[in-house]
Amino acid sequence: MELIIIIVALAAIIIVNLMMKININELKNNALNPELNEITKNYPKNTEICKSILEKLENKTTKIEEDITSEATLYIAIQDKISIGNTHESFTRIQTIAHECLHSIQDKKMLIFNFIYSNIYFIYFFLICILVVIKKLPAEMMFSNILLILSFIYYSIRVFLENDAMIKAEYLAKEYMEEQKISSKEDIEEVCKGFQKINNGVIKGTNGNLFVKIMLKVAFFNVLALIF
Repeated sequence: MELIIIIVALAAIIIVNLMMKININELKNNALNPELNEITKNYPKNTEICKSILEKLENKTTKIEEDITSEATLYIAIQDKISIGNTHESFTRIQTIAHECLHSIQDKKMLIFNFIYSNIYFIYFFLICILVVIKKLPAEMMFSNILLILSFIYYSIRVFLENDAMIKAEYLAKEYMEEQKISSKEDIEEVCKGFQKINNGVIKGTNGNLFVKIMLKVAFFNVLALIF
């Protein structure tokens, strides 16, 4: 039975990779487009952009922190804080900050649940892997099925939160740029076309990567169950 699950999980990974294949180098080149970077270089610093967008969203509680030593820009729900990493002065910084600002106004119960549930999910995965290796886990198939169910709950919540922010971020960033009156309408349209090129790949990549990761966990656990 474990072998069948492993084969099905690996087949699902291959299919999703084929259907949601993205060109990483193309995405990087799009994100570092010098012409679009030139258009957005006159916009305020990242912290000021974040403050303005939060005000636009009527969010007066979320804290802002900038850490140029980090490559990640993210919203930390448990601290209600946006941490802005090194954006390399790319034009995408405006949309990236808008994305995290949108996370900050999502349903707080869902955000906190996602944070807590994610940790429980990962702990469960590591725990059953350890127990199966030391032969202390009876009824491996039952725990494998539980892992699969927990994985899809995790996937459903993460995909909703990420897709909601990714889809809206482009429009929020455009509204912000229009309100700032720094760039011409034509330049803003060019920047938004750049956003769209990146989003087409990033949305597919995010959804695909999340699915692949949970399938790898299911496959890995069943490999351990088959060996031990």
